[in-house]
Amino acid sequence: MNWQISKIEISSFKAFKQIHLDFGDSSLLTLDGPNGFGKTSIFDAIELLLTGGIKRICHLSNTLMMGKRTNYDDNLLWNNRSGNKDLVIKIEFFNGSRKLVLARHTPAANFDEKSNNRADQFTHLMLYELPEFSSNDYVAENFREDNFIEDVFGKNFKENFSYLNYLEQGQNQLLHTRVDKRKEALNNLFNISDVKAETDNCKSIALRLTKFIGDAKRTADLSRLESEAKLLKGMIQADLGAIEYKKISTAMLQPGWDKEAPFPTYSADIHSEYNENIQRLQRLALLKSAIQIRDKNDSIENYIELNKDSVKSLASFGNDLNKLNDLDVTKKELNDLLKWGGVIKRGTTAIKANEAKSLPGWGQGRLEWFLEQIVTRDALQQKSRSNNNAAAELNRLKAELVAEHAKVNADDQHCPLCGADWQSHKTMLQKIELRSKQINDALSADGQALINLTVMMAAELTVIEAQIQSREAQLSFGYSSPLHNALLRDKARLPAITQLAARLQTLGLQLNHSFSENAEVVDTRTQALIAFIRGKKTAETEPLPQDWRKVITAAFSELQDFYIIEPQTLKDKELYIAAKASEAQSSRLKQCLDELQVIQRETNAAKIAKDKVNNLKATLEKTERSYSEQTISEIELIFHIYSGRLIQNYQRGLGLFIESKDGKELRFLTAEKSEYDAILSMSSGQVSALSLGFFLSLNRVYSSIPLILIDDPSQSLDEVNIASLTDLLRCEFSNRQLIVSSHEDDISSYMRYRFAKAGLSTRSLNMQRLAKEALVSAI
Repeated sequence: MNWQISKIEISSFKAFKQIHLDFGDSSLLTLDGPNGFGKTSIFDAIELLLTGGIKRICHLSNTLMMGKRTNYDDNLLWNNRSGNKDLVIKIEFFNGSRKLVLARHTPAANFDEKSNNRADQFTHLMLYELPEFSSNDYVAENFREDNFIEDVFGKNFKENFSYLNYLEQGQNQLLHTRVDKRKEALNNLFNISDVKAETDNCKSIALRLTKFIGDAKRTADLSRLESEAKLLKGMIQADLGAIEYKKISTAMLQPGWDKEAPFPTYSADIHSEYNENIQRLQRLALLKSAIQIRDKNDSIENYIELNKDSVKSLASFGNDLNKLNDLDVTKKELNDLLKWGGVIKRGTTAIKANEAKSLPGWGQGRLEWFLEQIVTRDALQQKSRSNNNAAAELNRLKAELVAEHAKVNADDQHCPLCGADWQSHKTMLQKIELRSKQINDALSADGQALINLTVMMAAELTVIEAQIQSREAQLSFGYSSPLHNALLRDKARLPAITQLAARLQTLGLQLNHSFSENAEVVDTRTQALIAFIRGKKTAETEPLPQDWRKVITAAFSELQDFYIIEPQTLKDKELYIAAKASEAQSSRLKQCLDELQVIQRETNAAKIAKDKVNNLKATLEKTERSYSEQTISEIELIFHIYSGRLIQNYQRGLGLFIESKDGKELRFLTAEKSEYDAILSMSSGQVSALSLGFFLSLNRVYSSIPLILIDDPSQSLDEVNIASLTDLLRCEFSNRQLIVSSHEDDISSYMRYRFAKAGLSTRSLNMQRLAKEALVSAI
């Protein structure tokens, strides 16, 4: 899983309104700039996206803030100066040619909820997987649960991130603890801090359970109670005989009188109630025939109630119930006839060819003739419109010509076009009018031909219209619109109504009435149908108790189960209850059985608990022992090498060792084998180097993600330590992506220079400059 970061985009997070960082494919990326320009905030954003929280803020919040307070007016993470914009952290990862874009997103409106503003509250920052880095589709399809992170980056990635991949400022404070407590702190890094305490608890609990099970007094009491109870049972049951338990009820909730142990503790009221229940069943068993009749009659009433709507509909429809299909066919044909009539009413001047083809009733060859006439009609209509336009234009031009000619010479007798001499001006104008009239008459002849054609076409349509009207009158005579509408309204219920009608006809009902909408008529018919159904009841001759059904259903799930019960079975049940009552009546026997049951349950529970505790203890001891040994052995050599390279001028020797003393403590030792922990003789810079060495050792051995984040490692380190750290990182971690922050430009430049000399790509992001650019672009 070689996922590395290529791009980061942050909006409305802490000091950032909007910032975009391009990491490229650099082996070393440095975040430079003075304190206060967001270097640590970049690390916080990465940690928040990958782990769903910020461990440093949680720790400080628990230390400084009042734990019971939940509501706060402002939020530490949201930059509300960004104009109420959503908080977004978006990171693009790459793994060879593969890319993965993850984002944390919270709408600005969520911060109006004061409970979301608690410093250690991160649940409202939802995780999304986006299709590409430019996407802002924070929708349900792209939402991911937080366990998606571990599916991508490996199991326990989130829990181990702050120990294997991220070294924040001040993390070396973890090492400033007592040597006997440091082991517990380091165990917590690997989620096994509670193993030792749980192992001790298991030992203590197992010892107490052993003493409890083997207690001599409990063993003696158990033997004595078993013997006494056996003797008392034999004495009590001697007069009643051996009565075998037999379950007779079939109800889902078994009644108390039918249980194998009906008296957990004896009660006279409960005993009387049991006897009364059985005696009621015995009395009802003598009335099985009457119960069957009553049940049948009740079923008929229930049937009427369940089908009252269907009965009313049947009363309305009568023997017209099955006419829906025929009425649908008739209605469809009537609609077609109406449509065809509308086509004919459009007239011969407007009807189109496709409309003519849809009409029925054409004679042999008449449709083809009619379609030819439509073509001729369309041509004549077009020509008529053209002729009218030409005539109008000719008359206009004539008027203009005469008017213009008159302006030139009002008494001229010569034609203005051909120059013919008409002897007088008046005669010339008369000849012009005569010629105009001759032309107009010639043009209007086409209009008359169109009129004659449409008359012939109308005669053809008249025949078809007569056929349509005849068929419409024939269909309308047998079509009932109210019946059709009523059937359509009840279409979904028609199968149930039809089934009801068939069942009633099987019983002898004759449906001889037609459909009616009259409420009084329908009500009268409905009452008649209900009376017919009730007429199928059987006369009742024996009275039944009012609660007969309740008594039976309390013991039996079906009436059929009650019918097969024999009176002797109920008598035996009564005797069994009497025997159990006698058994429970013996206070001494009851006391013996109770005490015996308590001892047996406690002993069995203690044995089961002891086995589980011993198994858990063995598992915990084995896990803790093997895990501690494996952890120390895997990092001891690497830690010795790394610490030696980072602390080159340590006066007590080169390199540190780890000692656990049988898992009781954890110390860092020098080559001199002093009984004191090495930290006691170290400066703050050397302790920082030790913290770096331990962190890098854990990353080297356990991290499956090639990502290392170090926040300002140069705060307490001198030039030699920085040089050693740089060489260690470029040599041992060249296959990792290193993201390091620094407030000193010369240290950042030196580290990039050394990496470049080793042929590794580097990149520098100046946070102060980026912050100014982001501010300018926002303005």
